[in-house]
Amino acid sequence: MQLEPKTASAPNRTGISRDNSASVGALKEKLQRVVASGLYHSGLLRMARRIEGTHELISIGGSRLPRLRRTPVSKFGVLCYHRVGTEGVPLFSRLEPAVFEAQMQYLKRNYRIVPLGQLCRELREGNQVTPTLAITFDDGYRDLYTYAFPVLEKYVIPATIYLIGRCMETGEAPWYDRIFVALAHAPATTIDLEMGALRQFMLSTPASRAAAAWEIVCYLRSIPDLQRQRWCSLFEQRISPPVRQLEGRMLNWEHVRAMQRGGILFAAHTMTHPSVSRLGPAAFHEEFVAAKRILEDGLDAPVEDFAYPFGRPADVSSEARDFLARSGYRSAVTTIEGFNSPGRDPYMLNRLQIGDDQSMAGFACGVTRLFMEAPADSYSRYGTPLQDQGNARMAARRSDL
Repeated sequence: MQLEPKTASAPNRTGISRDNSASVGALKEKLQRVVASGLYHSGLLRMARRIEGTHELISIGGSRLPRLRRTPVSKFGVLCYHRVGTEGVPLFSRLEPAVFEAQMQYLKRNYRIVPLGQLCRELREGNQVTPTLAITFDDGYRDLYTYAFPVLEKYVIPATIYLIGRCMETGEAPWYDRIFVALAHAPATTIDLEMGALRQFMLSTPASRAAAAWEIVCYLRSIPDLQRQRWCSLFEQRISPPVRQLEGRMLNWEHVRAMQRGGILFAAHTMTHPSVSRLGPAAFHEEFVAAKRILEDGLDAPVEDFAYPFGRPADVSSEARDFLARSGYRSAVTTIEGFNSPGRDPYMLNRLQIGDDQSMAGFACGVTRLFMEAPADSYSRYGTPLQDQGNARMAARRSDL
């Protein structure tokens, strides 16, 4: 790994400049916000919500417009949050507590919300229900205790938090947060890093530093996990993240047990948050079984559910799925969008990620879209290792962590 400056940045893998890619992404986001606002304020969204449980939109080959068709199956959605708060890590996710409360109010008024275990049982039994949601949070940031838990209690909303075993043992923030913080505070304005080939990053603005961190994380998701660990160790020898920026950012056992008494369910998110598709089978026991036991000992309760770190097609594998099924878990969730219906593989459940968009129109449209769009069968096809690198700007905002 080198930290020497160069004179020009390399093009991305598509040959399109990153500036142009960012401009296209920004325009697309703006158009989506305009459309969502129009649907939300015109009343059209309420009309769509009336049929979201009985109909779905499907793509037709050769046509740009989807077709509406009646569907007889029940629909179960899982929402994925990372944090509720705006200070400290994770730097890639900032959701105002007031916005989160407004979202919970909206869901409580318009949807059936159940604990994750009940959702899994009803999926398995094929129950006929109205559109149903489960609320989940990944990683276990301390903001959940401060801001999310009081809201969930206030509106009597069940939720599941997926915890990282090593974070519960040590209190340390995950490895990717350390990369984000290190780059956010690096004194240099450019940095050269070895990532298969020499790659230069410009660090001239907070946005460019966040985009660089996300691209690095995407690269590290694409290589064997032991290699990822060595790379991170070398990186921190060169650029050490400020300790004060990482202290006290994760839930501890006192917080977790208090939330457990308040009805929150806890589940496993591996021991160290690797991309499980980059693990060798020898690491499965430590990441899946040891993490489960640590949480069960700390909670004095069974841990039956699992979330794949990152959770995109490139980050899961059939070997890991089969190991989880043999290890006492009842479910595993991805971050592949779509609703779930009876017959869905319980170890490859879809989830909709909720980002830091402050717009209620965007949130409401996103949930309706979740139930209206027929999910692709992408959970059975595992993706290419670098598929997320070409869209670093959008990924940094939406986050697959």
